[in-house]
Amino acid sequence: MKINIKAVALFWLALLVCLPLTVTNALAADMAALVNTAGMQRMLTQRITKDYLFLGNQIRAGKARRQMKGSMALLVSNHDVLKKSVTDSKVNALLAEVDPMLEKMEKITKAPYVKFSGVTMLELSEAMLELYQAIVVELESKQSEKTVAAVNTAGRQRMLSQRIAMFYAAHQAGFKSDSTVSGMKQAVDEFESAHKTLEANTLNSDDINRELQGVENVWKTVRQYFTGSTEKSYPVTIFVTTDDIMKRMNKITLLYVKAHWAKNKTTK
Repeated sequence: MKINIKAVALFWLALLVCLPLTVTNALAADMAALVNTAGMQRMLTQRITKDYLFLGNQIRAGKARRQMKGSMALLVSNHDVLKKSVTDSKVNALLAEVDPMLEKMEKITKAPYVKFSGVTMLELSEAMLELYQAIVVELESKQSEKTVAAVNTAGRQRMLSQRIAMFYAAHQAGFKSDSTVSGMKQAVDEFESAHKTLEANTLNSDDINRELQGVENVWKTVRQYFTGSTEKSYPVTIFVTTDDIMKRMNKITLLYVKAHWAKNKTTK
């Protein structure tokens, strides 16, 4: 496994886009951190498309544009970290499949908003999500420790928070297909199921349990807008709360990474 010299720069980039989702040189050599990084990529594909659609709807347009630009830069940088840090041939082949899609997504985000491009962004985010998920599975399989599995699950919650918001934004933008409806329902079900799994994790510290409770409290305020329990629409609220959930889940993910380090240190 090779350590990437660009990793430190990600720290400052993440601060600029209000996402504490970095990989340092030390982290790049750690399997839990690589699972975290690849898992982060899943989230960023959904977040970028979500921001593109919110931008098109002129909902928090300024913030959506800034987030999209910062997330796109982070997606590209993290992709480079993975390509230079991982030597596994199967993972490298999957990363190579992402390359042309990444270039296309970056090109769209740099151009003025076009509604038709929203369809392309949804397709790209779906395809890239599948590839990054496969990468996470491959990396996770290298170690059987529960801590690494928890990093994957918590990291996936970050993605699901943005995926739910993405489908909501797609619906608001007029992309009211069966796939967006079923996609949102599936994402909601998976989010709630994984949350219960994390709550029952025996590795949880007081800090992790506290953050999980915070996620649950926020989720309860917006769940009704995703499950058809109400016809009311509060897109600004959705934009803000799903980002809040994502950031809380990111903190939890990093706490699991820290637990992984601590566990490895005590066994050496």
